[in-house]
Amino acid sequence: MRYYFQSFKAIPKRRKTVAELVELLKIEEATRDAFDKNAQEDLEKGDKVKAPMWLGYWKDWESYCSAWKTRIESISQSDYNLNLLDAHEKITIEEAFCILIGITPDALDEVGFLNWRLSEVPRFLKIYRERLDEQRPHYGEVGIMPTFLNIEQHLRGTKEYKQLVREFGEPSDEETLAEEFETIDTQEFIEWALKMRWIMPTEPHLRTSRKPPWDLDFSQMLHSLLTKHKLIDGEFRSKWEWLSSENSMAYLVEMLHLNNLPSRWHSDHPRTTINWGTILHYVDKKSSSPLRNLARSYGKRGVENQNLINQVIQTLLSDYENNPLPMKELGE
Repeated sequence: MRYYFQSFKAIPKRRKTVAELVELLKIEEATRDAFDKNAQEDLEKGDKVKAPMWLGYWKDWESYCSAWKTRIESISQSDYNLNLLDAHEKITIEEAFCILIGITPDALDEVGFLNWRLSEVPRFLKIYRERLDEQRPHYGEVGIMPTFLNIEQHLRGTKEYKQLVREFGEPSDEETLAEEFETIDTQEFIEWALKMRWIMPTEPHLRTSRKPPWDLDFSQMLHSLLTKHKLIDGEFRSKWEWLSSENSMAYLVEMLHLNNLPSRWHSDHPRTTINWGTILHYVDKKSSSPLRNLARSYGKRGVENQNLINQVIQTLLSDYENNPLPMKELGE
C-alpha cells in the first residue's frame, strides 16, 4: 500500500510553515547583523573585551542563518512523496513531524538537514549555555547569553510536534547517545496519521494512462476537499464517484472556469468558453446528458450543495493559489 498527503491539509500547511520560517530567519539575520555592528563599533573604540565576544556571536549566527537559508530552499522545492513510509520499519520524530507540516521526509536527506535533530535541541542548548558560562569570566560583566536555536525551539513548540511527543514520545538520553533516533514504529504512525487524516492510502491501479490535465498537487487538493465535503467517493488514483446531483458537477466546472482554477492550466490553455470535459478525466459521470446542458437547470432546480462547492472554490483560491480575494460568483 502506498500513501499520499491529504492535500487540503498539506499544501496550505507547507506554505504557512515556509512563510513562518522566512520571517523567523529575518529575525535571526537581524540579530546576526546587530552582533556585527557591535563588534565593529567596539573594535573602533579599541575595546578588546567586548569586540571578540560580539564577533564570536556573529560567527555562530552567520553559520546558523546560512544553514536555515539552505533548509528553507530545500523545503520549498521538495515534492510531496511519502515513499519513506514504505521503505522503513521505523522512522524518526523529525520525519514524522515533516509529514504533519506538509513536507516530504526526504527533505531531511538534503544538504542543511543532515544530522539535524529537533529531539536533541534541549541537549544542544545545555551545551551552549555551559560554553557561554565558561566564557563569561573572560568577558566580565559585559558577558551576555543570547538565546540560540530559536527556529528549532519554535518548531518544537508547534501543536504538531507536541502531538507527536504526546503520542510517541521522544528518544531517550540513552537512545540519543547511541544515535538510535528511529524510535517510531512506522505502521503505528501510519495508523495514527490515517485516523487523524494527515495522510491517505491509494489504490495501486491508475485511473487512466492518459496524461492528466491538471498538476498533481492541484488535483490532489481538489480530491481532498471534495472528499471532505462528501461530494465524491473513491481513492485519488481511481475514478471519483460523484455523490451530488449532476447539475452541481456542472456548477463546479463553471466555478472553476470563472475563477481561473487552476491558474497555471488556464494560462497554458487560454479560452473564453468553458472546457466541460476536463473534469471527466477525474470524475465518473453517470448520465449521458452533456454538462453544458445540465448547467441550464440551475434556475429551475437550484444547485445541490452549492454552498459546499463554493467553500471548495474559496479554499482552492486562498490555499492553493494564495489569492486573498473572494471568489467570483456567477452573474458578476
